[in-house]
Amino acid sequence: MIVAKAVIPNQYWILKQDDRKIGNIESAPGGFQVRINDRIEVFKTIGTIKRRINIDFEPAIRRVTRDASDSVYGYPTTHPPHNAVYDVRHQVPLWTREPRSKSWYAAGWFRIRQGRSWSVAECPKLITLERYQYQGPFRTREEAEAHELAHQ
Repeated sequence: MIVAKAVIPNQYWILKQDDRKIGNIESAPGGFQVRINDRIEVFKTIGTIKRRINIDFEPAIRRVTRDASDSVYGYPTTHPPHNAVYDVRHQVPLWTREPRSKSWYAAGWFRIRQGRSWSVAECPKLITLERYQYQGPFRTREEAEAHELAHQ
């Protein structure tokens, strides 16, 4: 039996057989690329991979929930926040990583447009939001991604 262990959920898996790496699966345009030993096949869905190749997908490990103190105005932060303020001009909650820091970060998840494409980022620096068009803050990555799908 081949076991697929998620490295990046829904994007990249390592394939193991008898505790030995034999290949990987990675998201590709139009589906998924399966590489086992020196053989590469492309499939449209994970379901197709499961049906055609005997692969057991391990359930993805959930991220550890954060402490409530790692938030600013209800939006998550990547580090314990200091100097929490609400920026009325940008309409985002801001914080610093250290008490005497001059680098400000926006709490929460954001969609940021750089060039022609949008990406989802957690707690970007304030200077990034000043330079690029953005949407947010959102309380979860899923909320930001759902907003992305709704506006395409």
